[in-house]
Amino acid sequence: MSPEPGKHALIGKGPLLVIAGALCFSTTGTAQALSPEGATPMVIGALRLCVGGLAMLAWCILTRQIPHISSWPKWITLLSALGILVYQLTFFAAVSRTGVAVGTVVAIGTSPIAAGLLGAMFLREKPQKIWYPATAVAIIGLAFLSLSDNIKADPLGLILALVAGFSYGVYSVFSKSLAGKYSPVQVMTVLFAIGAILITPVFFICPIAWIASPPGILVSLHLGVVTTALAYTLYLSGLKLTPVSAGVTLGLFEPFAAACWGIFLLQEPVMLQHIIGIILLFSSTTLLALKTR
Repeated sequence: MSPEPGKHALIGKGPLLVIAGALCFSTTGTAQALSPEGATPMVIGALRLCVGGLAMLAWCILTRQIPHISSWPKWITLLSALGILVYQLTFFAAVSRTGVAVGTVVAIGTSPIAAGLLGAMFLREKPQKIWYPATAVAIIGLAFLSLSDNIKADPLGLILALVAGFSYGVYSVFSKSLAGKYSPVQVMTVLFAIGAILITPVFFICPIAWIASPPGILVSLHLGVVTTALAYTLYLSGLKLTPVSAGVTLGLFEPFAAACWGIFLLQEPVMLQHIIGIILLFSSTTLLALKTR
């Protein structure tokens, strides 16, 4: 007798795609740490959108999936693009003012809450019961990961981090409604194109000479192709098959993986509270992936 749908222990395709996208996202901090001298958070955020947009456009041309946006819902498309754009600008600005630990915890910890509320309001998606404890455990894990001796509490930085978390929730909710009508590749191409056009002035304000160096080119390609084009496409493909509230919480696999990259690749010091945080995050995302319908 075959197992009843939703009762088996295997992870579904949707959660796996979300986790794969989060794994790609998690290399952003490592790429930024390996960037040439002179690289600024604003330019890195702009590069992610511009190079990612070009990569997605090239893929659309190769696979003959060029989107015709004349019939697309304009407000939903614009809100999704603004969600990505505002996240890039506010997240990196928050990190520069509060430090990586606090900025990341506040922004990423806020996003599943915002997505859960917005998903219930606009998509009529009521979070599953497992979402509440899983999200709480994940946020506690983030708090443990952030514990450090050099934490800075900057009021403006905290506000920017909250805005970043909310804007990521906006992107997640409204882009999912687009993914119900168009392919994830088409959706992300359009959103990146709009975001790239709006963020272009950054290149005229901040220093960009480092981009032309061989390390700068490699970092730019990695940021655009892996941490943006591939990451967002995988994430949205998974979100299409997963409730928004669960999908964004599963996205918290990103700081778990980022912490592992920092420890094993960048040889960052690790303390007991970091190990506890990693275990809590891994437990939360694994439990939610196994139990999500």
